[in-house]
Amino acid sequence: MPTNGARASDAVVSLVADGPPGTVPDLRGMSAREAVRALVKRGMNARVSGDGFVVSQMPAAGAPLESDAVCRLVLERWPSRPVVTASRP
Repeated sequence: MPTNGARASDAVVSLVADGPPGTVPDLRGMSAREAVRALVKRGMNARVSGDGFVVSQMPAAGAPLESDAVCRLVLERWPSRPVVTASRP
């Protein structure tokens, strides 16, 4: 039993983007620079298409890392303001 007042059922905060060791990280929402840095740290190469932020990647997040593998990143620019399509009565 913990002596610092914490209970075993207390939540633990972790970064999902990092994922388990030995797996491809979740790069969605990152800039190209951030995503490439994360891949290089893990020994992967990147092939980037588009500009803006990562919207999809292959291999998918959580896939096992392979040495010298290439991760294909698709980037898109996100709208600066939400598009309003609702009509008023």
